[in-house]
Amino acid sequence: MSMVDVELRYQRIWRAAVGLLAILGVVSALVFVSPGTNLVVFMIAAFTAGAICLSIGLGRDLPTSDLLNMVPRGAVLGGLCVLAICGYAAAIGVRTVTLLLLMVGVSPPVIGWLRSGRADRPARERPRRTIRLPKASNRQLNAVRAEDDPAAGLPMPKYLVAVVRSVGELSDEELCLAWRRSFTQLQRAMGPDRRQAMVDVRRAYLDELERRHPDSFAIWLASNPRAAGNPARFFTHRADH
Repeated sequence: MSMVDVELRYQRIWRAAVGLLAILGVVSALVFVSPGTNLVVFMIAAFTAGAICLSIGLGRDLPTSDLLNMVPRGAVLGGLCVLAICGYAAAIGVRTVTLLLLMVGVSPPVIGWLRSGRADRPARERPRRTIRLPKASNRQLNAVRAEDDPAAGLPMPKYLVAVVRSVGELSDEELCLAWRRSFTQLQRAMGPDRRQAMVDVRRAYLDELERRHPDSFAIWLASNPRAAGNPARFFTHRADH
């Protein structure tokens, strides 16, 4: 089992544990806290979480469809989380702080940060395994599909192989949207290998954009674009200006 599979499985286990604890906390709030207080706490927390999600989405130039999905979900989850914390506070008091610190301490981002910190120590002197991603051309995609090709480089995870094979099949609008979404995926990636893989995926998107529209690509780079910016107006005629 690869480290990526281990990290993904751990992330699922952690989310399941947090979800179960959140359900218990909400039940505790319904039992120990008055309904009026629960409603006020939920509304305030939901409004705050929704506003934060909206600000983050606008800052990343996410499409409207993603915002309509992210903001309500973030608002509901934020309201329920704060309500669960209130429930635990009413049930077990100050020990709620210990529970919160424990869940944060064993969270995937913290574990990934600790692992990357250990990996970066000079005393280890271990060569880090990188994932080589070919450019999205038909010739190179055929080379990736050839399992016995010695020039194919290091083996890639299954999710990366699917991305590489589909890059050349994307339309210009889909390619620009994939570039924007990959920024969020890069920020959420756990561990140095997974982050390097997402960097390679973004490089493949750039290579494909440059191959299709070299002049527009040069103009886009000259505009000093943001990493999370929307390049669609440089490569599509139907994008909004």
